[in-house]
Amino acid sequence: MKSLVLFSFLFLQTLAAQQQYSVTLLTVSDKLSAEENAAVQFLRSRTEYRSNTMPLAKIKQIDKTTDVVWIHLTDSLQLKSVLKMKNELKALRNLFTSGTNILFTDYAAFLPYELGVEKNKPSVRIDTIQNDWLWDKRGFQGFRDHPLFEGMFGGEYVWDPNEDQLLPFIGYFGDQFPSNGKVIAVDKAYVFIYAKTKLVIEHLSATGKMISVGSSVYLSRQNNLRANLERFMCNTIDYLAGRKFSIKPTYWEQFENKPKEFTIQTSPITTSRQRLMSDLPESGLLLENSTPTNQFYDVAGRRALFMGKENGGIDELWVHPYKVMYQYQAGIVLGDTVAWLNQFPVSVQVRPESFTRTYATPLGTIKEIVFSSLWKAGGIVHYQCAQPTQLVIRCKSDLRWMWPYDMNALGDLYYAYDAQLNALHIKDASGDFYTLIGSDVQPLHVISGQLDSVWWKDGRFSSKQSSSNIVAHSALYSLTQENNFTLNIAVIGTNEGKDAALNEYRTMLERPKSEYEEIVNHYRKLLASTVTINSPDKEFNTLFKWAIVATDKFVAYTPGVGTGLLAGYSTTARGWNGAHKVSGRPGYAWYFGRDAAWSGFAIDDYGDFETVRQQLEFFEKFQDHSGKIFHEISTSGVVHYDASDATPLYIILAGHYLRASGDVEYLKRSWGKLKKAMEFLYSTDTDGDGLIENTNVGHGWVEGGALFGAHTEFYLASLWAKALKEMSLGALLMEEYTLSAKYAADAERVQKILNTDFWNDSTKFYNLGKLKDGTYQTEKTVLPAVGAYFNLLNDDKVRFMLDEYATNRFTADWGIRIVSSASKLYNPTGYHYGSIWPLFTGWTALAEYEYGNSTQGFMHIWNNMHIKNYWALGYVEEVMHGAVYRPTGVCPHQCWSETNILHPAITGMVGWKPNAIEKTVDFKPRFPMQWDTVEVTNLKVGNSVLRYTMKRSRQKTEYTFVLEQGSPVDIYFAPEIPAGMTITSAIVDGKPLSIESLTQRGALAKPIIVGLTSTITITLLHSGGIGMYAVMPQPQPGDSSAGYRIVSTSLNGKVYTVVVEGRSGGENIFAMNYFDNTVDRIEGADIIPTNQPGIVGLHVHFASETTLYTRQTITVYLK
Repeated sequence: MKSLVLFSFLFLQTLAAQQQYSVTLLTVSDKLSAEENAAVQFLRSRTEYRSNTMPLAKIKQIDKTTDVVWIHLTDSLQLKSVLKMKNELKALRNLFTSGTNILFTDYAAFLPYELGVEKNKPSVRIDTIQNDWLWDKRGFQGFRDHPLFEGMFGGEYVWDPNEDQLLPFIGYFGDQFPSNGKVIAVDKAYVFIYAKTKLVIEHLSATGKMISVGSSVYLSRQNNLRANLERFMCNTIDYLAGRKFSIKPTYWEQFENKPKEFTIQTSPITTSRQRLMSDLPESGLLLENSTPTNQFYDVAGRRALFMGKENGGIDELWVHPYKVMYQYQAGIVLGDTVAWLNQFPVSVQVRPESFTRTYATPLGTIKEIVFSSLWKAGGIVHYQCAQPTQLVIRCKSDLRWMWPYDMNALGDLYYAYDAQLNALHIKDASGDFYTLIGSDVQPLHVISGQLDSVWWKDGRFSSKQSSSNIVAHSALYSLTQENNFTLNIAVIGTNEGKDAALNEYRTMLERPKSEYEEIVNHYRKLLASTVTINSPDKEFNTLFKWAIVATDKFVAYTPGVGTGLLAGYSTTARGWNGAHKVSGRPGYAWYFGRDAAWSGFAIDDYGDFETVRQQLEFFEKFQDHSGKIFHEISTSGVVHYDASDATPLYIILAGHYLRASGDVEYLKRSWGKLKKAMEFLYSTDTDGDGLIENTNVGHGWVEGGALFGAHTEFYLASLWAKALKEMSLGALLMEEYTLSAKYAADAERVQKILNTDFWNDSTKFYNLGKLKDGTYQTEKTVLPAVGAYFNLLNDDKVRFMLDEYATNRFTADWGIRIVSSASKLYNPTGYHYGSIWPLFTGWTALAEYEYGNSTQGFMHIWNNMHIKNYWALGYVEEVMHGAVYRPTGVCPHQCWSETNILHPAITGMVGWKPNAIEKTVDFKPRFPMQWDTVEVTNLKVGNSVLRYTMKRSRQKTEYTFVLEQGSPVDIYFAPEIPAGMTITSAIVDGKPLSIESLTQRGALAKPIIVGLTSTITITLLHSGGIGMYAVMPQPQPGDSSAGYRIVSTSLNGKVYTVVVEGRSGGENIFAMNYFDNTVDRIEGADIIPTNQPGIVGLHVHFASETTLYTRQTITVYLK
C-alpha cells in the first residue's frame, strides 16, 4: 500500500513538472494545406502539447481552456480567403480580448491589423534568395533577449533550405513601427542584423498575448535548421501559454536618436595621496621608443580596452560590450589657444601594466600614464606636470554597442554634468549602459552636449552643434602647487547600471595607485608562474615574455556573456566595408571559436590551465543544440555558428588540456558536451566517405576567395583525425571502451585518407581540398602543415612539403605565405591568397619541429618575434604583406599571432609534451645550434612543476631536470642529436647508461626514461656531429625579403650537403658548427674562420640570375 501511495505521489509530481498546454490550430478550411498538415504533425510530435485542429468557420466551438490558438498562413491566397470571413475574424478578436493567447505565422501576421488590434498595417516584401551554403540562412534577433529565445542566446537562425527561393517578409520596414505592439525580433541573415526589418511582434490585451511571426515558418519544406525552428516555435507557444521564463523580456524600440539632457548630483569623491601615483611598482618588462611614429598602442584589462596612436590621445575606449569614449585628446593652453599634446616631441614607454608618454612642451615636461583596471570597467589617464599648467581634455561618447547591432541600437543618449562629482554621466534609455568621465580636480570650465567640435578661444569654450546621436565633452583644469600639478581622469563604462558605474568610478579615483598595483601584481605573478626561457639570446628571452603578456591581455570578461579569449585589437577605423555607417567592430575584439582554440594550446603550454578550462567551459556554455561550436560571439551577445573547424578544435583543445592538466573531473563534467560535438561532426559526413565536411556546415580555414569551395579541406580532415584520436582517449578514460575503439578505428581510416587520397604524386604535395565531385584542389598551400603538426603525415611525403616551405616561394624574411609566390593566385595583399600570417608561420614551425627541421622551425619562430620591435611595440600583427615588410591586416595586436611564438617554442623547440593522466612527459628538446646553454623554468604537467637546463660543448652535453614542486614524473627524454654525432657514453646521476645513437627525425629514436623525484642530471659524451646555425633575418619596415635561408641539410657518410637560397647576385654568411670533426674542404662557399672552436662562417656568393632568388649547394667534406 505504501508503495502504491509513493508511486501515485511521484506520478502526480511528474505530471506537474511536465505540464501540457492546449494548442488549437485554426485552419482556413476542412481541407488542410500541406503547411497546415505539417503544423498538425509538429504539434502531435510534441508531448508537451495537447493539440486540436479546427477550421476557422467553427471558431466559436473553441474550448475556453485552450491555452494557445494558432493560425498559420503561408501564402497571400490563404490570407484573402480568411479576410472574407468577417464573423469569424470578429470572433477571433473577441477571443483575444477575453484572454485567449494567439499565434499568427507568416501571412497571418497581417491579422492583428485586420482585427483592429494594431493601427499600423504591416507591409509585405518578397526577397529573392539564392541557395548559398549557410550564408543564406535567415532568422530572428531579439533586442538583448526575450523568452522566445531561451537557450538561443538572444536570437536564432530558423530557415535554410537547399534551394533558391522567393521568401516573403511580413512586418514593418524602415522607420515604420507597430503602433500598438512591441517588436520582439528583427530579421537576421548570416552575420548581419537588419534592425529596420521588424518581423516578430507582440500585442497584449488585458489578460492575453498575441504574437505575429512574419517570416520563415515553413514546416512542410526541407530546412537544414528544422530543429532550430521547432525550438523557436515551442518557446513561442510556451510563452503565450504562460510558462514562466527566467529571461526578462526586452524589445526593439523607436527612438529619435538624439541626446537628451538630464540632471544629477551625487556626493564628491574623497581623494588621498594615492592620486599622486608616486613610486609606482613595475612588472619588470619595458619597451621604449624616443621617436615614435604614431603607431598603434593598446592597454587592456579584463574588461576595458584603451587604443590609440603613440604620439597622443586615445582613439577609443571599449568596455565590453560597448564603446565608452572616443577621440580623447589632451592639450595645454598657450596664450589664447590650445596646443594639443600630440603636436609636441614625445617619448613612449610600453609596459604590461601601462602606456606612458613624456611630452616636451613649452611649459616643461608633462608625463601621461594610461592604464586599465584589471577587473573594473574602465581606467585612468594620469597627468603630472612640472609647473603650473592649464590642461584641456576633450572627448566624445556614442555608447556604440558592438556589432552586429547598428549604431543607434541603444537609442537616445541621456547626459548630465555632475558638478559635485566632477563627472559627465551618459546613459542609454534603459539606464543599464552607463558611462562616467570625470576627474579628481574640479575643472574651471566645462562644456558637454550634442556637439560636433569644441575649441577654446577668448577664455571660454566654443562649439559647433552635431546632428548625430553623440555627446561631446571638454574641460579645462588648472594644475597648480595646490593639487601637486597632478590630474587623474577616470573613465568608466558598464552595462550593469548606474550603481555599478558609480562604485567603480569612485574606487578608481580614490585609490588609483591600488588599482595600478593590482595590475602590476597580476603580471608579476603571470611571469613568475609561467614558462620562462633563459638563453644566450637576451632579445629572444625578453620577447618570449612579451608574448605571454600579450596573450594574457586577450582574456576578457563581458557581463551577461562570460569570460573567454578575444581575437584581435584595433579601433573601428577599419570599418566594416560599409555594412555600418559607424562601425561597431574594434578590430576582432570579440570571441572567436577557432582563434581561442588555436591560442589555447599555447596557454596550456605555458601553464595557465585555469584560463584554458575557462575557455572550454565558455565553448560549452554557447554550444548549439546540434552540438556545433560557435565561430563568433560578439560581446553584445550575438552568436554565429558559421565555421566547420571550431567544433573539432574544441575537442582537440579539450584533449590537449586534459593531458597537460590531468583534470579528469573536467572530462567527467563535459563528456556529454564532447560527445554531442562528435555527434554533430559525424552528422556532417553526408556522402559517407569518412570525412567531415565544409559544405552547408561552414568555412574551415579559407573563408572566401580563390581557394574557397572545398567539400572537405585537407585542413579540416586533419582536425577530424586529431579530434577522433583525442576522443578515443577520452572514451577510454570514461570506460566507454567500444566507443573508444570506434573513434580510434575511424581516426586510423582518416589518417590513411590524408596520406593516400589527398597526396598528389605529380606536385609532390598534399592537395588543398576535396571537391564534391571527388576531384581535388591541387594548389600548394601552407594548410597541410596542420596535419604535420599533429603528426598525421608520412615522413617520406612530408619532406617534400617542408623543403618547399623553406624556400623563398613560401617563406619571406618575416614568415610564411598561404600560397607560393609562384602561384597564379598569389597576391601579396590577398587575405587568403598571398599575405603572410604569423599564424601560418607558427603552424609551419610546429610541423618543422615535429619532423626534424628545427633549423627552419627556429627561424620561423624568430620571424614572428621580430615583428614585436615595430608598429605596435611589444605585439605581433595579425597579417603582414607578402612582399614588403609592413602590416596589411586589421589588427596590430592579434592573439594567435602571439601564441604562434609560444606554442612552437614550447611544444617544438623545448619539446615539451606532457601527459598528466599518466604522469609522464615526452621531452624532445631541439634548441638552435647557436645556443650552447639554456634554462627553461615553470614547465607544468598536472600539479608538477619542472625546471630544465642544458649545457653543450664540443664533446659533452649535460641536461638537468629539477622537480620544483608536485608529484614525481616519468620523463621520456629524446633530445635532438646533430647529424653524424655518435653518443660515446651516457651517464645518469653518475651512473652509466647504455643507449644507441640511432635517431628518428633527428632526435634519439629510443628515449632515455628517468623517474624524476627531485633532481636528475643526464650527461651525454659524444663525438662528431655537424649542423647549421638558424638564420635570423633582421628586416626593417619597408624592406623586401633578402631571402637568405637554409632550405635543407643532409649527411651522407662524410659529406654534408647544405642547400641554401639567397638574392640573385647577393652574398651572405651562414654559420656552421662541426663540433670536433675535421673539415677536409668545402665547395660552394668560402670559409670564414671564427674564434670559436668548431664554428665557421660559410660565405656564399649567389650567382646573378634572371630570377629574384637563386639556389646554391654547399658541400662540406669531413675527414
